[in-house]
Formats: sequence, structure tokens, C-alpha cells
Amino acid sequence: MLSKLALRNVRRSIKDYVIYMVTVMMAFSLIFAFNFVSFSKDILELSEMMENLKYIIIFVSCIIVFVIAWLINYTMKFMFSKRSKEFGTYMLLGIEKKYINRMFLLENIIIGLVSFIISFFVGILLGNVISAIVMQLFDMPYKINLSINLAPVLLSTLYFVLIYLFTLFRSSRRMKKMKIHDLLYLEKKNEEKIWKKRKNRNILFIFFVILGILGLYLCDHAFVISNNPSMLGYLGTSILLLIISIYGITFTLGDFILAFINKRRKIKYRKDNLFVAKNFEAKSRTIGFTLGTLSLLITLTLICMNMSFVMKDAFENNIEQQAPYDMMVEGIYSDVEESWTGKQDNRQKAQEYIDYIHQNYNIVNELQYQLLTTQDNQVAKHVKDIGNNGLYDYDVYLKASDYNTLLEMLGANPIELEEDEYFVTGDKTVQGYLKEISQANDTITINGKPLSLKGTTIKNFRLGWGTGASFLIIIPDNLAKNMQVVTEVYAFDTKEETTEKDNAKLEELGYYEFKDGDSYFAYFPVTVRGYYESSNKTAMTIFSFSLLYVSIIFITVVGTILSIQTLSDSNKNKYQYKLLKKLGVEEKEINKTIRKQITANFLFPTIYPIIISIVTSYSINRLFYAVTSASMNYFTSIMITIGIFTIIYGIYYIATYFTFKNNIED
Repeated sequence: MLSKLALRNVRRSIKDYVIYMVTVMMAFSLIFAFNFVSFSKDILELSEMMENLKYIIIFVSCIIVFVIAWLINYTMKFMFSKRSKEFGTYMLLGIEKKYINRMFLLENIIIGLVSFIISFFVGILLGNVISAIVMQLFDMPYKINLSINLAPVLLSTLYFVLIYLFTLFRSSRRMKKMKIHDLLYLEKKNEEKIWKKRKNRNILFIFFVILGILGLYLCDHAFVISNNPSMLGYLGTSILLLIISIYGITFTLGDFILAFINKRRKIKYRKDNLFVAKNFEAKSRTIGFTLGTLSLLITLTLICMNMSFVMKDAFENNIEQQAPYDMMVEGIYSDVEESWTGKQDNRQKAQEYIDYIHQNYNIVNELQYQLLTTQDNQVAKHVKDIGNNGLYDYDVYLKASDYNTLLEMLGANPIELEEDEYFVTGDKTVQGYLKEISQANDTITINGKPLSLKGTTIKNFRLGWGTGASFLIIIPDNLAKNMQVVTEVYAFDTKEETTEKDNAKLEELGYYEFKDGDSYFAYFPVTVRGYYESSNKTAMTIFSFSLLYVSIIFITVVGTILSIQTLSDSNKNKYQYKLLKKLGVEEKEINKTIRKQITANFLFPTIYPIIISIVTSYSINRLFYAVTSASMNYFTSIMITIGIFTIIYGIYYIATYFTFKNNIED
């Protein structure tokens, strides 16, 4: 009998909780999809470090399991309160509490199992899509794999069992504590107001705003002093202050807005504003903790999503910066570096690398060039720390012919330089100083010849050219005579695509050895693009996909809870909307009022998180500024983040609107 009643109740309530079921299905589909990818043989064979993806995904999934458990527990608690009168009536009719509890648990198990089974099939498709994207990143072909690996299935099943054991246990305990009176009046019970007096709430609102500002300042300050041991202390304090601020502002902002509206009668009594405001007031005052948690999840969503785009760009850019050519042999010779001066062993070792490359690869382009110096700082004086040029305390020069050849090897256009001109190319860390150099238009003197500035750029600059220089000064070839060699470099473009294995083979030839004081160090001077591509793309896959994984789950959780909460209002508001219709309000205006009510519910928990994410994203982008590409900027990344969030969030909004409207009409 209980099983029949449970099935009947599932069929009856499926319409109200379809969004909840879809979210549970999506959540477990994503969990299974990412587990599918992390255990995929094709993915694991892409790189030696790809094995780490498995452990990172498991770690991230454990965090997500807690969030999904909270979602399911919250939804079950909500469903329980909505049906409390029904359960109270059963008890009045003489049905024992344990049988009512079993029926309710059975209903939720049925809903969960149906969603979970569907999620496996959706997860396989999503897993293949994600695998195809990862394989595309590595320029590898991918065949659709519909076979089911036992490991991700068992792991996903374990997550499901743990989540539902926890939520069913919580639900069972909740039921055992209930009496008939509690059940009959549970639906009318809301969260208690934390601050009763309006004056206190307004003061506390200002206090929590100040806490938020202080938290954002400390967050930004922590990234500025990233090399300082106090960074973690600043960051930890910042996170704590922001969490307190998020909850505090969520509790008090509703009253602050309502107080503002109530004092302005023209706004308050205009059209349906009073109706919407009262509904919003009831919502903000009675589910403050829930809205605070949703605001926190939205904040984490926006920050994680922004970081995923920033890190993706940083890893891609790092390949071009560190390994612009298929192979490079650096530090062959130096007049300046004492550890290399007179060390013929290093020159012999470098020749071994060069001979091996010539013998085993088809060379398309190659160039042997030198970075030069007079150990002055005519250009470096514009940099904040005078004489600071990355790893060097002096200006570093490169002949124009070598620079143009390097550009041509990259497929870029060469520059034209007259005999009395010089050109400066640098990375993003000195972009501001390059502007100062351009504005100052200083004349420099080399070997007694004055040179005027041709121009500056950060485009096409590669760290590999200077092996640590933050900028290079391009000069006419004839002025490079009698300069000291900072370092000598050999660059190759090969017909074959280089890989991690090529790097390992070259490592077998040995390392440079150099002396620093009384200590000797080993250094591998060969840069293999295939190795950098593999390691950076692996890191990009692990971090970017993990952060996107978290972001999407959090958005779906927030959208589901807001949708369920809003749809519960449709039952409460049926009488009010019917009354509006009887008073002659047109259906078009009623639909407009519904949109306002839903917009208020969905918009409220996003306002403060968007402000926080914009400020923190600025700090994060500044932290990664030096390693991101020239095209990457703070405004672009945060706009993309907010845009994607709005699209997914908007889907929940639209679905809620149409379901709400149908409930009112029914």
C-alpha cells in the first residue's frame, strides 16, 4: 500500500519538482562525465602528468558532493514542509509515523534513482564531448567511446549512495521529532528574524558593507605582496570578512531597500510596486540564511569561472613565451656570467645537443644569435628599479637582422630600422614603462653613435629570446661590434612535431654544470616545444576544466533552489492574483507583475556577488597579468564570465516564469 501511495505521490508532484529532478540529473551527469574523462585511457596517455587529472577531479567531486547533498537535503526539507499538512492528516487518521516516514523516503528514493539512471546516459554523452575538447587541445583525433568504464560508474554510484544516505537520515530524524501539531502548522513556519529592530538592521547593513570593503582591500593587498610571507594571512582574513559580509548584507539589504521604497510614496504606490515589494519583503526576511548561502555560491561561481578563463589564457600564452620555436639551446656562451665564463665544458655540451638535433630532425629554419650588452642602463632607467631588466642589471641588445629572422620564424612581419634608430620590445610587465620610454623619446648612445627611438611594442616578444630579460633593445647590426655576450642561443624549427619523448632523449645527453659561489648546479638548457605544450595543456585541462566543473554545478544548485522557492510562492499567491484579475487587471499586466516578482527573487542574491567578483577578478587578473597574453584583459574575462553565468541563470529564470504562470492559471 505504501509503495502504491508513494508512486502516486511521485506522479502527482513530478510537475512541481521537475526542475529539481533535472538539476539532480545534470549534477550527477557532470560528476559521471568528469569521472569518465579522468579515467579515460585516451586522455591519460596524452601526457605523463595527466594522471593528476584523476586525483584533482576526485578532490573537486568531493567538494561538489557536499554542495549537492545540501541541495537535496534542502529540497527534501522543503518538500516535507509543503506536505506537512498531508502527513499530519495521515497521523490523525491513525497511520503510524514510521509508515509515513517510509513512504516519504521511498518517494525521494524513486525520484533520485530515476534522475541518477538518466544521468548515466547523459553523462556518457557529456564525457565524450569533454574528451573530444581535451583531445582537440592536444591536436589529437578522437573517436566516440560509448563503452562504460567500471571505475567512474562505481565512483559516481558511491557519491549517490553517500548523498542519499545522509539526506534520508536527516529527513528521518526530522520526521521522528515531529508531532501532529508541528506537522499541521509547519508550512507556515519560516526562519526567525535575526534582527528585530529596523534601526539596528540599517546600522548593521552599513557595518557589513564596511567589512566587505575591508575584505576586498585585504584581498587585493594580498596579491600585491604575493612574495611576502604575510600573503596567506591577508588572504585568509579577507575570505573570512567577505563571507561574514555576504551573509550580513543578505540579511539586511532587503530591509534597506524596502525602507528606501517605503519613504518614497510615488515609487511605492506606482502600479504594482507595493504588491511586488511586499512579496519580496516576506521572502528576504524569512529565508535570509538560504539567500546568504546562495549569494556565497554565486560569488564562488563567478570567481572560479573567471579564474578558469584567466588560467587557460596563461597556460596557452606560457607555451608561446617559453617555447616559441620547436627547439632552443640556450646559455651556450657568456662573457658576462661568471659561472659560464671560460667554461668550455658547457660549449661542448651545447654542441652535443646541436649535433643531435641536426642528426635526428629535419630542420626547416635555424638561427644562432647572441644577446649583447655594454652593461649600461640607458633604457632601463625608465623602469621603476633603475637598471632592472628581468634577471639582468643592465640593458640587453639584439641585432636587427637576428630580431627580424626570429620574427619571420614566427610568421610575423619584420621591422625596418635605419642606421640611427633603435627599437624596444618587451613583455607585459614593462608595458607601462615602454609608454614612458616612447613619450620621453630618449636618444641613446652606442659606440659614440646617437640613436633615436623608432618605437616600442609588447607584440611578438618571447621570453626565450632573452632567457630572462623583460625587454630587449633592437639595434643596427653594425653597432653590435665589441659588445659583451650576455648569452648565446640556438633556435630551430623542425618539420616533425616535437613531444615529451624528444625532451627526455635530449636530457639523456646530460646537463650544464656551473658554479655559484662554492656550490655547483646542474641546468638543462634545451627547450622543447612539445614538452611545454604537453605540460601546459595538461595543467590547463586540469585547472580550467575543474574550475568550470565547480562553476556549472554551483549555478545549477542556485538556480534550482531559487526556482523551488519562487514556485512555492505561486501556490501562496494564487488567491492574490485571482483577486487582481477580478479587480479588472489585464492578463498582460498580471504577467508583468509575475515577471517583476520572479526578477526580484532571482536578482537579489546576485547583486553583491557580482560586485565582489568584479573587484576580486581585477586583483586575480593583476596577479596573472605578467603571464597572460597581450589580448587578455580584466574587462574581457569578467564580461565573458558574467555573460555565461547570465545565460545559464536565465534558463532557470525562464523555466521558473512559465511554470509559475501555469500554476497561477491552474
